[in-house]
Amino acid sequence: MRSLGLAPSRRQCLFRYIERVHAAADPRYASSLAHGLALLDAFADAPAGLSNKQLAERTGLSKASISRLSTQLLARGLLLFDAGTRRYRLGSSALTLGYPLLASLGVRRLARLPMSQLAEELGGAVSLAMRNHRHMVYVETCRWHQPSAFKPDVGAALPLLASAVGRAWLASAAPTERAQALAALRAHEPAQLAAWAPALAQARRDFAQRGLCFSPGHFQSEVHAVAVPLDVRLGGERLVLNCGLPARRLAPGELAGRVAPRLLALARRIEQEWRAESAGTAPPAAAWPPQPAPAPPARRRAGDDPATAAAQTLARGLDLLACFQPGDEVLGNAQLARRLGLSPQTVVRLTHTLVQLGLLRRNPLGSGYRLGAATVAIAYPMLAGLRLRALARPGMLALSQRIGGAVSLGLRHQAGMVYVQTAWRTDNRLLPPDTGAVMPMLSTAMGRAWLCGARPAERRAVLNEIAVRDPAAAHRHAGVVERAMAQFARHGHCSSRDFRPEIEAVAVPFAQPVDAIRFVLNCGVLAPQPLPARQVLALGSALTELVQELEAALAP
Repeated sequence: MRSLGLAPSRRQCLFRYIERVHAAADPRYASSLAHGLALLDAFADAPAGLSNKQLAERTGLSKASISRLSTQLLARGLLLFDAGTRRYRLGSSALTLGYPLLASLGVRRLARLPMSQLAEELGGAVSLAMRNHRHMVYVETCRWHQPSAFKPDVGAALPLLASAVGRAWLASAAPTERAQALAALRAHEPAQLAAWAPALAQARRDFAQRGLCFSPGHFQSEVHAVAVPLDVRLGGERLVLNCGLPARRLAPGELAGRVAPRLLALARRIEQEWRAESAGTAPPAAAWPPQPAPAPPARRRAGDDPATAAAQTLARGLDLLACFQPGDEVLGNAQLARRLGLSPQTVVRLTHTLVQLGLLRRNPLGSGYRLGAATVAIAYPMLAGLRLRALARPGMLALSQRIGGAVSLGLRHQAGMVYVQTAWRTDNRLLPPDTGAVMPMLSTAMGRAWLCGARPAERRAVLNEIAVRDPAAAHRHAGVVERAMAQFARHGHCSSRDFRPEIEAVAVPFAQPVDAIRFVLNCGVLAPQPLPARQVLALGSALTELVQELEAALAP
């Protein structure tokens, strides 16, 4: 799974080719699971959504198959269906799949601020990437705040051959690792491999001489990039640091002469600080709520038809991915079988298929599996399509710096909230939520603000869902909605210390949905003791001011 960046016809041809290869050579490959996940991949360049017919054209699947498989994706919030336009689009669960992987990459937290500073100073984008088969996937990206057509984001997938970040990975790989990657490229992209052979040879020379690699407009003609592999391994995976700048803003020789040394210095700084932190005491982990464990799936009965079995296989694969939680970096087949209530043989088939798709990766340090970079790539079309994220980023960064805390943008996810962006310029004592983190509705300022901003029917529906899903939480927070609505009526914001008692959180909802999504802007500051009322009011006023500025910018 990845954002291929191909025209629909080419994507369908490639999907069919891969399917034939696996079906013929690999009896353990669960085709129905791959078919269902291919529906998610089809949204790579379709921010407006896709109809049943368009999904059929892009994947090569029948309309009947798409209807059956989409039922499972809809039930888990991975897809949404707009009855007015008769189109599907990615749902908020697409954001949550990769969150455990992002949360496990501690170097992102350490690197985010210096990456952001360098991006501002150079006027470009600085990103961290990890490999997913024949692509590199961004797991962190910081970019210049000025408007630009060049807008990389978390989850973006870049080809190994044409990108600086891919070339840096290949040039720095161990011989066996590089040989395996080149063999896969030779099998799937022989013409591309031959065409880029001279550039790869130059990349190896550049890496040997300078420790970095270049791509002067080879992946995107308007972007020149340089990349440096980090001497940092997380779960056996190597990360690469990349910097891309608009070609029109670069003077001849500037990429190699000015940008490359700055990126190399940043890489060495990150490595040094990561080693120092790893040798000392790590900052305390944030106490995020555990995700609800998937219910054990129903076992297939002898009379089940193949169509039902196909949908069930997809459901089981999705439930398996949901087993991974922050802190669950490695899970083995036996653990997964126990959690899901499935036979070991079934789990082996599911994990084998998910590894082939890049959603899982085998643990190189021992047995078991880790989430793969493709779980992050799934969310890219949705993240890239949220125009409010790009618009809000500069103001969020400025406010974060001003208050010394984290400023986050979120939307509803089932009976909770999910973060789609966090701006953070503070010290390591405060570990804010990351993209894809799910927050409870009733105990957080963000959740309460969403309830206050929602229409009465929306609010009742969500509260009913909470009462059914988590009656203990509904009982524990009895009366909180009424108090939150009274606070919102008086001050225009909601506050809470219930989720993390050492954090003062304040949130403000947007007055109207943006592109049919109701957003909330939230801030959190470290405050071991409750802040004075005037400081809470000041935080609420600052958030309200930023929300109003963004609403004015969005107005037609």
